[in-house]
Amino acid sequence: MEVMTKEFVLDILEVCSKHGYLSDVVIRNIKIEEEYQQLRKEGKTGKESRFFLSDKYCTSIKTIESILYGKKKNDY
Repeated sequence: MEVMTKEFVLDILEVCSKHGYLSDVVIRNIKIEEEYQQLRKEGKTGKESRFFLSDKYCTSIKTIESILYGKKKNDY
């Protein structure tokens, strides 16, 4: 079985969002998490990455930090 690429999975999630099965916020949060990992791989610091994403998505640093580090529903 082939491993699904992140882009493929994101495309599927966006289709689900378009048809009302997922909220736009869920898609935004997934994109933020993926982009954060990519920025870190490119050598940006955590702080630089969080500020960049905050500007890009017009949201606060605290919101970005909550998305990246906040407790997930599956956490116990």
